Amino acid sequence: MRWVKVAAIAAGVLIAFLVVSSVIGFLMEAAIAALVVAVVVFAIKAAFYRSQLSSKRPSSEIHEPRPGSPSRRHNAREVDDELARLKREMGG
Repeated sequence: MRWVKVAAIAAGVLIAFLVVSSVIGFLMEAAIAALVVAVVVFAIKAAFYRSQLSSKRPSSEIHEPRPGSPSRRHNAREVDDELARLKREMGG
């Protein structure tokens, strides 16, 4: 009778260990899955934000003249208009 109690306690401890270890394993897998989902969502948001920034860029940006291309001469009014446009874009 005494050995039966010892065996029952040992079996109970073994079952408790298996249940606790499986629950901990499940929680670890859930945490890893949540981390992967968070990284994917962050990557999608970052890509979407970059595409929004690139679509908001003005189409008329000032570019440096290419080497070998003839440089255009601007009259004073064109320069003043361009300066006013830049001030508006920069918020100044």
